[in-house]
Amino acid sequence: RPGDELAFELDDEGLKALRTEYDDENWLFVERTADQLSSRLEARNLEVRVAEVEAEITSSLFNAGKNAGLSDNMILRLAGIFGWDIDFALDIRRGDRFALLFEEIYRDGQFLRQGAILGARFVNQGESFEAIRFDAGNGPDFYDPEGRPMRKAFLRTPMSFTRVTSNFNPSRVHPVTRRVRPHNGTDYGAPTGTPVWAAGDGTVIEAGYGAANGNYIFIKHGNHIVTRYLHLSKKKVKRGDRVRQGQTIGLVGATGLATGPHLHYEFL
Repeated sequence: RPGDELAFELDDEGLKALRTEYDDENWLFVERTADQLSSRLEARNLEVRVAEVEAEITSSLFNAGKNAGLSDNMILRLAGIFGWDIDFALDIRRGDRFALLFEEIYRDGQFLRQGAILGARFVNQGESFEAIRFDAGNGPDFYDPEGRPMRKAFLRTPMSFTRVTSNFNPSRVHPVTRRVRPHNGTDYGAPTGTPVWAAGDGTVIEAGYGAANGNYIFIKHGNHIVTRYLHLSKKKVKRGDRVRQGQTIGLVGATGLATGPHLHYEFL
């Protein structure tokens, strides 16, 4: 690609060796031996430094993160750590705060990228959540200070956090019928085709179409819990399927009684 650099070693017979970047962490060498070419990877000189940032949210999580010098990827990873405790589409408020301890990767003395998150704190509406990176033998994951895993039975948000059109409101006026009708769930406004995730492990007990709900999926979980996903443009699972937490089960749409593309989600 434009900007890539290649180094050549030449002798009287032509190409003796070639070196180029394989990835952030390795060189690729191609060398001539007799009448054959061989290749090998060689680690580059990387330095890991520890950095920390702290920020307060005044408009949005992304703006606060960007102003603190975090990449988009780092902001999404921060939200992912606390995704079982905080609904980042619904719960974020002005005045919320977060702090991060993370690695910065330098190569040949030059900043390369932000690396692993080592620890994080998020204060949401006055409640503090903390997470620490630790490898318990099955690869690194995040735990709270008491050693409990951050991963829980249910995600707070069954999709990548985005704009919310309305939340729980027993006196809600339905936008299509204009009648007062309970709205016992949360609407997540999102573009048509946005993936919808299973909030937890379970079995699909209904996957069909209704005049009001449009394309819908109901999932039964343990302890008599059912989650419902309505107004989908497409269903990716069928009745009887076993699903895992975070699996894409459908796509956001505007089927049934809906004024625009959104996911209506219920936790019963």
